[in-house]
Amino acid sequence: MSILSRVPFLYALCIFMSSPVIANIDNEFDDLDALLNMPLESLADTKVVTATKTSLSLSDVPASVHVITSKEIERSSARSIADVLILAPGLHVAKFSDYDWTVSARSKNQGENNTLLVMIDGRSAVNPMYSGVNWDTLPVSLDSIDRIEVVLGPVGTMWGGNAVNGVINIITKDAESAPKAQLSASTGNFDYKEFKAHHSGQISENTHLSGYIESLQHSPFTDTDEHFKELRHLKVLTERFGMRADYQNLQNTVSVQFGGIQSREDYQWLTYTPAFLDPTTHKNDYDVFLTEMNSQELFAGFQYLHEKLDGDQWENQVWITHSESDSTNEPASFTRVDLDTRYTFNTQDWGILTLGANARIIDEEYAQFSEKEQYFSPYVRTIDDHKFLNQSYGLYANWAVNITDSTEITLGNRIQYANITEEWYSQPQVRALQKLADNQRLWLGWGRSVITPSRLELDTQFQENSYCSSCAYTVNPDGSLNYYDYMMSYHYLGNRDLEMESVDTYEIGYRYWQDNQFQVSLSLFYSQHDNVRAYRGLGGNRYFTPDSSEHSNGTIIDDMFAQLVDPLSQETIGGELSLQWQPINVLQVNANYSYKTIKGDCTGSICGSSELPILDLENTPKHYATLHVMWDIHPTVWVSSVVNYVSTSEPDEALITAYQSYGNDYTVWPEVITLDMSVNWQHKPTWPSIKLSAENLGGDQLKEYPEQFGPFANGTQYYAEVSWNFI
Repeated sequence: MSILSRVPFLYALCIFMSSPVIANIDNEFDDLDALLNMPLESLADTKVVTATKTSLSLSDVPASVHVITSKEIERSSARSIADVLILAPGLHVAKFSDYDWTVSARSKNQGENNTLLVMIDGRSAVNPMYSGVNWDTLPVSLDSIDRIEVVLGPVGTMWGGNAVNGVINIITKDAESAPKAQLSASTGNFDYKEFKAHHSGQISENTHLSGYIESLQHSPFTDTDEHFKELRHLKVLTERFGMRADYQNLQNTVSVQFGGIQSREDYQWLTYTPAFLDPTTHKNDYDVFLTEMNSQELFAGFQYLHEKLDGDQWENQVWITHSESDSTNEPASFTRVDLDTRYTFNTQDWGILTLGANARIIDEEYAQFSEKEQYFSPYVRTIDDHKFLNQSYGLYANWAVNITDSTEITLGNRIQYANITEEWYSQPQVRALQKLADNQRLWLGWGRSVITPSRLELDTQFQENSYCSSCAYTVNPDGSLNYYDYMMSYHYLGNRDLEMESVDTYEIGYRYWQDNQFQVSLSLFYSQHDNVRAYRGLGGNRYFTPDSSEHSNGTIIDDMFAQLVDPLSQETIGGELSLQWQPINVLQVNANYSYKTIKGDCTGSICGSSELPILDLENTPKHYATLHVMWDIHPTVWVSSVVNYVSTSEPDEALITAYQSYGNDYTVWPEVITLDMSVNWQHKPTWPSIKLSAENLGGDQLKEYPEQFGPFANGTQYYAEVSWNFI
């Protein structure tokens, strides 16, 4: 049964439970000034929790932190979480296709990026297989987001593994603040259709309930290349739902959440039918067919916060998540339990001390393939021990104390154990904050974080296959040819001897703000990343079998092997600048700029004959910039524009030469300049609002990845959305 089959019933229950109360709300604004003219919140007034797990003013956090507000999300053209993240400095967001993104911070962007921890309300959204993120299947609605907190740099002391180069914490609205009786529908080119229903209300004096359902359909690509002409009918269908109940009474706050997502993707796939495996029935080299790839996730969570009158806090979280996928790249299911408890002592004499413990238990089950089946697909991931109980346990402490009236020092450490490697590892930090004036802060810090080991890099094998009949031959003395079938399989092997990846980062930052009109944040960093992974070729084996197709004299089978090793290290230097300016109440301008450069090094046998692993590591764009303008031109109309810029990479000539047969731009990250615009009209609050958006204006059929990775081109997209709040 589909995980979403009971959603309509659950959502209807939510409506009926809350309607008697919210039906009494009959207030109506004479105009929309209160909705549109929202002043810029100063750094001192902005509260964040991700850096320390306690609510602090953004101005007083000794780390590089940026907040994307719900207003900024609404006033963009973004249709996904990944698209929203271009609004934050320090993040490289690259779009591979119409539903595939990669996001990195302070490191090279790559498909299996595992140096960035992504959470939803403090619950890890990381895929346990490779410790990365599937951005298209995050189970959260854009309309339900209160804010997105982005912390750049190491936050491993508070959050554990993968909080290496940054943490993205997507914080949803509580049930009281969630949209009420809101329906919306969107349509656009490339078969885009989206329907959303949100509702919330009060069900008792201290309890609020909210819920939503969403359905999204679109083409898997916006690339208009002729190669896709026969595949225009393919679709991607994504369905989300979520419910939340919040109870608050005196010092106690309880939150319960339940939700999920299901993704179904039409896909053109092929199955190889190599004759040597079954020569009697062989007809074609492969069968091409349309299939459906499925992935889904369900989650449930319980959060309890007790705030004592003396300022102490005790918080507990329990999350249960089940996810599964039938892709041959990720053929696995995971059932994960996350437990976290912390107690914060808040005293004037001794500062703020947080003590906590966490446990994560993941029941992993991978699909099994027979030896024959491993040659049937273009690619497949296999593992010998297909069942595993992955366990991780940690203890952490963080202490912030005032040395003087204007100087604060923070000391912290986390001790973590992972049974996947049977090792303990430490993630310490030291930070300082100096109050230069009421509206100026200077901070600096050092931290070390590690990347959570994954079964993908330790135990799995990724196999790529290609096959053709009668395509290899030998020449006889008389000049005649002997034809053979040919099978090539490349095996990418994990490695149990890999060392733990760790990153040490040194940072310094400055903040200045002027009331609710202007604010600036600047940070500089240097990081040392050790035990970076690369593949080392192991050679291969050639086999011959007389079994073959009808007109061949046998089959040649080449099995080639490469294994993950950890000979690389990298030094990264860079910085981030963020500006926010509101010259008048109806106009806000956000701008950010980031820079990074990577210097690689290599030791070991892989480095002796070639510098290509180092040169590939260093091949990344250096400059990133975004400009976001929001203008309420009339109480009934607002407009917004977002310009995003990513510079081209400048790979070493040796790297270009190595791939020169593919073209000189094969390894180059292309320059990306995109313009997104939106205009919204709403006559009065009881009327529907109409939003028209355009993405990628002036950059139609733009690729954001090097040709090396075979990316899709991204077309200009247009959307029209009608949204109506019935209450």
